[in-house]
Order: sequence, then C-alpha cells, then structure tokens
Amino acid sequence: MLTEASKFGLRLVNRSGNRLVTGPRVRLLLFLIGLLLVWIGFAKVVVPPVIESAYRGESWPFLNHIIHGQAVHSVDFYLHLWDKITKAIFLGGLGLSVIALVISSPVFFSKFVGEATAGSLGAIRMWTCAVLLLMTSLEDLPSIALLPAEMRSGRGMLEYLYRLPIGFETFVSSHSSLAVFQSVTEVLLFFGVIGCLTRIVIPLAAFCHFLLLGILVDYSFFWHQNLALLCVMLVLSFTPCGDGWSVDGLWKVYQGRGVADADRMSPVYGWARYACWAMIAWPYMANGLSKLEDGGLFWWNAINLRTNLYMDTLKPREYDWVFSLYLTHAPDILFSAMGVFTLFIETCFGVVLFSRVARRIFPIAAIMMHIGIFLLQKILFLDLILLQLIFFDFTAIRKAIGKRLAIKRGRLQVLYDGLCPLCCRTVRLLARFDLFNRLELLDFRQLDLSYHSGRAHALNLRSEDLQEEMYVTFRGDAYRGFYAYRRVALALPIMWPLVPWLFLPWIASFGELVYRHVARNRSKLFWCDAHCPVQKPMENKSKEVSARSHAGRGFSYPLAVSAIVVVSFMCWFYRIEFYPFTSWHLYSGSNTSGKVEYLKVFAQRESGVSSRARFEDAIGALGWDARYSPHIGSCFEKQPRDLETCKKFLAAAASAYNQKAQPGERITQYDIQLWMWDFLSHPSDPHHGKLTDRFIFEINTGRALTEKNFQNRSGAGTSTPVSTGNSVRQ
Repeated sequence: MLTEASKFGLRLVNRSGNRLVTGPRVRLLLFLIGLLLVWIGFAKVVVPPVIESAYRGESWPFLNHIIHGQAVHSVDFYLHLWDKITKAIFLGGLGLSVIALVISSPVFFSKFVGEATAGSLGAIRMWTCAVLLLMTSLEDLPSIALLPAEMRSGRGMLEYLYRLPIGFETFVSSHSSLAVFQSVTEVLLFFGVIGCLTRIVIPLAAFCHFLLLGILVDYSFFWHQNLALLCVMLVLSFTPCGDGWSVDGLWKVYQGRGVADADRMSPVYGWARYACWAMIAWPYMANGLSKLEDGGLFWWNAINLRTNLYMDTLKPREYDWVFSLYLTHAPDILFSAMGVFTLFIETCFGVVLFSRVARRIFPIAAIMMHIGIFLLQKILFLDLILLQLIFFDFTAIRKAIGKRLAIKRGRLQVLYDGLCPLCCRTVRLLARFDLFNRLELLDFRQLDLSYHSGRAHALNLRSEDLQEEMYVTFRGDAYRGFYAYRRVALALPIMWPLVPWLFLPWIASFGELVYRHVARNRSKLFWCDAHCPVQKPMENKSKEVSARSHAGRGFSYPLAVSAIVVVSFMCWFYRIEFYPFTSWHLYSGSNTSGKVEYLKVFAQRESGVSSRARFEDAIGALGWDARYSPHIGSCFEKQPRDLETCKKFLAAAASAYNQKAQPGERITQYDIQLWMWDFLSHPSDPHHGKLTDRFIFEINTGRALTEKNFQNRSGAGTSTPVSTGNSVRQ
C-alpha cells in the first residue's frame, strides 16, 4: 500500500506497515553528488587554462573582456579567486545534499514539518499579499523620477536591467510610467489576496515587487524592510497556494471540477508552509549570528545599546519622538537586558522550525522586539510585525467557534433541488464560504419530507414549493427565495459587508423580483451535466484530484527547503550584499566609545523663518526609514563626486517641496549640521552634543558653503548662513 508520505519519495510500506524501499531520494542525492564531482573536475582541469588564456588576451573576445586589471593583478590572483569560488560551490552543493538527506526523512517530516491543509497555505498567500499590498500602497514610487540619475548606485541585479537596451533607465525617470507600474503591482497583489489566476499572478506580483523594491534601494541604500515579504512571495510562486481560499478554487467548485478539500491534510501544503517559515526565520538567525560574529559575546554591552538607540533617535527621521533620550539616566542593566533579549530572540528564532511551542512564543516575542525598536529607535518594521501571524494556524480556533455557535444557536438547514444545476453550483459555493460550519446542506429529493417536516418544528414543506425556491429552516422558522439567501448571508462572514444593504426596505422587493426571474429561467441559463451532484461524489473527486496532482512532486520540496538554507547561509558567511541577496548584518558591530555622531537639517524659507527640514515632505519615495540619509551624509565627504550628488539631491528636494509650498514658505536654503555627543561625559547635555561641521546650500544660486572644526560651540541649532570658515566649496 502506497502511503501519502511515499508519494513524496519518502518511503514505501506494505499493508503490514513494513518499509520496503527508500529509493527515490537516495538516487537523487547520488545524482547530486555525481554532479559535484563533475563540477570539481571541470573547475580544476578546464577552467584554469581558460583563465590564463583570457588573461593573455588569447581566448574568445567575450572571455577576454571579463578579466580586467591585468596591470594591477597577476594571473595568480584570478586563479586564486576562481579557486575560492570553486570551493564555495562545492561546499554549498555538499551541504545541500546532506541537509536534503536529513530533512527528507520520514522522521523529520513527521516531527518538524507536518501535514497542512490547502486552506492553511491559502491563508499564508492571502496574508502575505495583503501585507505587501499595504506596504506597496504606502510607497510613493513616482517621486523617484524627481531625483537625478547620479544618485543611483547599482547595488544588485537591477544594474543589469539598466545596461540592457530595453529603455529601463527611461522608464525609471518617467513619473507617469512609475505611477502606472505601482498601480499594476497593487492590482496584482490584490488578485493575489483573493486568489484570482494565482499561478500567473503570484510570480508576476513577486517580480513587480522585486523591481519596485530594487528601484527604491538603488536610489537610497540597501534597507531590509519588505525583503522578507519578497522572499516569501518567491516561495509561494512555486507552490499550490491557490488551492485554498481563492477565487480560482471557487470557480472550479462552481464548475463542478475537482478541487482540494480546504480541510484535508497533505504533505505538499506542509512542505510549502515550512519553506515560508524558513524564509522568515533565517533573517532573524542571520542577524543574531552577525551580532555574535562582529560584536562578540558582549554585544549586549549597555554602552553599545545606548549608542545605537541614541544615534537612531537623534537622526532625522519621519517620526519626531525621542523616547530613548528620556533614558539617559536609566541604569545600564536596563539596556543590557534589552540587548540580551534581542540577541536571544534573533539567534534562537530558528527554533520555530523544530518546535510547535516555539512557534507560539518567538513570533510574539519578535513582535514585542519590533515594537520596542519602533519606540526607541524610530524604525518601523511593519512588514515583519504583521508577517509573524504566518506562524499561527487559526483552524482550531475557527472550528471551536463553529462548534460553539452550533451548540448555542444551532445550524441553518438549506434545502435545495439536487436536480437543479444552478442550485447545485450555488450550494457548492455556499459550502466553501461556510467558515464556521453553520450550514447543513440537504437535497430535499433525498429526504422524507413528511418525516423532515415533523422534525423541523412541524413546518409544512411541500415538494412543489421546494422545486420552485430554495428554503432555509432555522429555529422553527422557514425562509424562502431571497429571504433564504438573506438569512444565509448572516451566517457567512464573507457576506457580512452586504448584510446591511440586504435589509433595506426597497432591496427586499427588488431581490424577490430578481430571484423569481432567475428561478423561472434557470433551465435556460444553466443545464445539467455530469457535475450536478454535490455531496459525496464531489468529496471523492476532491481527494482523487489532490492525490493525483501532488503525488509526483517527490523530493522537490525538501530539496527546495535545503536550497533556501544553503543559499542563505552562503550569503551570510561571505557577507554578500547584492540585491536581493543579503547577509543580514544589521547593527552587528560594537561601539563602546560613548560618542554619537548625527545630523541636523534646517531649512530657511522665503519669509526668513528657519525651521527643521523634512525631506519626507519633498521626496515621498525616500520618506521611510530616512532613506535620504546617505545623500545628506555625502555633503561632508571629501570626494567631489559625493559633494555633487549631495547638491543635486538638495536641489531636487527643494524643487519638489516648493512646488507644493504656499507663498512665503518656499525653501531658499538648506543648512545641514554635523553634531557629536559624548553621552558618557555629558549625559545631561540639553543640546545633546556640539556642532562640529556645517554645510549650507543656497537653492537659487547653487552655492555650497562649509565651515569645519567648530571649537567650544554647543547648542547653536540655528540655520544662520555662514559666509566664512576654515574651508569653502562652490
């Protein structure tokens, strides 16, 4: 007998339960090891002579162009570099094989992965797309067109799109094109939420989000918000996430085609869910390991934690509160405790992949950690806060609510005509919408009406009436036609938004007319076919279709999860920062100097009033998480190119702001000040440090003035123009 696990290449058992064979996964692993051996032979024997030939310019032209810098590096340098790449690929492939062998075992699957339902995976798809839709709608991608191309720095795979002759740079510089693209992305994500055309929509939505996020990163810095969402979307693109909670599934149900039962457990959905968990767990683990690697075992040092909190609080950001500064006199143990808590949660977050208890504790702890980061560092990881709900399965809660409602309020009995095609299709949809199992669907032609009428509180139900209209019996009352549908709408959560409209006085009359018209013409609109039956035949077909559709996927899911682990670890180990690949080294260093360096930005208006400048109000695309910080920081760099980038950004920001500003409020000058605060020596300094450098940019003339090496100055906080100083740049 072939069990469900054996369909995935895990094991084959006979009727007595004895294992017979574990061949498929072993054969595939041997094949992978063979590929690695072939790779080693190719990399050691074939490639080195090609590198030497290309270095001398004697190989094919396209290979000759790959190697540059012959005047700087010897051929041994390139051979050594290739040797490192060879070892990395070999070790990665070997690790992939070993991990795949371990996690594909039946024991690992039963203990840690577990089966899941199509509804569980569909819920993950809905929630991921909904969160990503929210995050995308908060962006202002078209404002990127206001920024000069010099601000763009290639940080990943999008750089190849700029090089291709496809007009990508023209697309990025067009306000209308970016606006349309963002709208298209939002529409695709909405389709992903409702599960419409899922096989096409999910990959397209993932690709569009990849482009949208990459464009924003190229014009700012490699920040990590929404990156975990992108990873989960990439995983969902290769899973049957449209089988549950989707319009696609409803359409199949309506047509009478076989679909996976939303509550039927299957290894496919379990592996797909596990892969999504892995994509969320790894960033936390990598971040925790990075802190231990770079900051050491005492990364949680109170001075280091104070430095990070004070620095982010004093930086120009979209939020104005300064809660961290109220803790300057708090004991060090408070900061050390926060550091230990953060380090523990991040480093041990991977336990969620092996423990059901951990999946209830660590996501809540992570939410608490992100709320603390938001309040004390003014950095909002809204995507990661919301994404934690993926670890919770609310099926048991849903069923418990349904059981309680059935006990306290009873179930609605829906009587329909089993020979009516329209009725059968409608009942199929009602069954899928019945979230709390409130409906009892009964084909009146299979009932003893006299007996049923007696049981249903002596209702006088006649066969002639039931052939004409659908009936609903509930608590001794009978509802027919439109009123039956209205009663059903009260029991189905998906129809609750329509309920207030259904009880309007004129709606009832109109609804009756529409219902009677459709009922009279149902034989003309719909015809009966082999799919008319609803109950047991459909259930059997669902099971057969589910088994037939997913039985042949074999070893692919364990292999995919292994690839996720290996690629993520390689990125962390080699510190790869090449969008969308990242090593997740965030706040991993340790700074115990007790000194915080930060910027203050002021703007002078036409009216002569000077106040804090908010770049968030000028360039919306850079408004979140202070994405403009590298550009204003470049104002104090020594390289002329960095200075020009700073000036162009300030000019673009002023132009965008002035187009929306009222007369007298337009910006004429930016004053960027660099401050230094030694909080160990002066924790009570009301000005939080001293002014050290100053950069002033006049909008109308384009002049840039700097003053450096301020001595014994503190608390200036002004934006008065400086005409002289230790150095002046124009």
